[in-house]
Amino acid sequence: MKREERVLKIPAFMISSETADVFLRELSALANDRRNAEFEQRLRTAYKSDRASGTPQMDLLAQSEDEFVQRNLMNQEFWRIANISTYQNYIFLAKSGNVIFDDAGFAVADLPKDIFYLKARADGINSRFIEMHLKTDFKNFHEARDQNSRQLLVQGEDRNWVTGVYERLKLLVESERFQTRGFVDTNIAKIFWLTVLLVLFVEYRAAKWLTHSFSLTQPLSGTEALIMFGILLGTLVVVAELGFAMLTYWFPYFEIEGNISRRRLASRKIVVSVISTIYTGAILNALVLIFGPTFANWIGH
Repeated sequence: MKREERVLKIPAFMISSETADVFLRELSALANDRRNAEFEQRLRTAYKSDRASGTPQMDLLAQSEDEFVQRNLMNQEFWRIANISTYQNYIFLAKSGNVIFDDAGFAVADLPKDIFYLKARADGINSRFIEMHLKTDFKNFHEARDQNSRQLLVQGEDRNWVTGVYERLKLLVESERFQTRGFVDTNIAKIFWLTVLLVLFVEYRAAKWLTHSFSLTQPLSGTEALIMFGILLGTLVVVAELGFAMLTYWFPYFEIEGNISRRRLASRKIVVSVISTIYTGAILNALVLIFGPTFANWIGH
């Protein structure tokens, strides 16, 4: 059986209430199509069985199978007896607790704060389904660059349906993407190594300040080399651990509007100011160390 599939690599973005409503309607419509189709089939089976019994008991006013189906499509008692699956599933994970819903009848207030993982799926007729994964709790570069942890998948037999749903949801996501955050997450490895390089310049400045005779042109003893290696290794570990922890906590890859805790929101501006100051100082320090002697010689001449 041939199936069409489209995969959207989701950028860093905000899930606003409007975005959530549209997305949930799309999933609910798909799942309800399957539920209605399954319920209709059960009604037809029930009608045939009831009429074949010789003593019909169900909706005696219905004169045919089609009429029976039309008259009872909204029969809530029959729906209750049928107990048909919702064909929807929503999973939200957070450090404060996890919640799972089997339909779209929930609000942001029902969710735990600071969600770091979201999975949503709806199944329809003819092998159609929509599934979304969103993860923001990255432990290393491999996880941060794994696009499978933040993607939208649309699959089905009908190419027009697959393409239509994909394009609608793509426009929805693109309209609320985080430009700066997306750039940082896309280039996280490059930014990490740039940060390590800047930290090394700072450490060199500190070494010169503590020991005026320190120079990279002089050979190091075994102890000095071991110390330098330890400092380098410690720098890599600290920068990596702190970098990912800060990225995850203050600037998650995705956000649900109204779900971020007040403490995190209140500290963001302070964190941005501190990081900007540190990077500016580190860059200036590196420029002075690299080009300072050149400018000094030029001015001296």
